[in-house]
Amino acid sequence: MTSSEQLSAAMEKMLSLCQAQYGKSIKTYWFYEDDLCPCCAKRKIDVFKYKDQDALSLNAFMCHELGVLMGYALCGICVADLRNTSKKRQALMHEHIEQHLIESRPRLLDQLIE
Repeated sequence: MTSSEQLSAAMEKMLSLCQAQYGKSIKTYWFYEDDLCPCCAKRKIDVFKYKDQDALSLNAFMCHELGVLMGYALCGICVADLRNTSKKRQALMHEHIEQHLIESRPRLLDQLIE
């Protein structure tokens, strides 16, 4: 299985779990595919070490306005920052990420129409 297929399978599973919990208000998913981290917008998305193995931070949030589960990955530095900071700072970082992804909306809408 290629990484693209693994990513699609993971997003499909997350979508299925969201729909089981929240109903059909979330209709589809979209994955942020830019190279730059949606948190810092400076560094490339990359793997990081977790328990001595390479890992990728796969995350998602539900954009109820669009009915879309928005998936994204982060750079290793932002992952470390999120894991080792206060809940208040985490909330601010997540708000920033969500805003960045929502600003990607024109590209999202183009992909949903195709």
